Amino acid sequence: MHRVSNLLVFIGLVSFAIAFAVNLYGSYAVSHVNSAPLFSTNWWARWFPIYASGIALLFIGLVLRLTARAR
Repeated sequence: MHRVSNLLVFIGLVSFAIAFAVNLYGSYAVSHVNSAPLFSTNWWARWFPIYASGIALLFIGLVLRLTARAR
């Protein structure tokens, strides 16, 4: 169980970091017509699912790690 929780925490952190970096790059570095302004309706549709899945994996991994220590 410890190995699974470590893997979930790692995947969650990496996906969260990649989404954050790509979001910053897309918002500030690229002046593209189709880029979504931060926290607009279009931003929520494009970026929130990625952040939510990363946070969910991170949360599940941390819960598994904490419950394994309690046993």
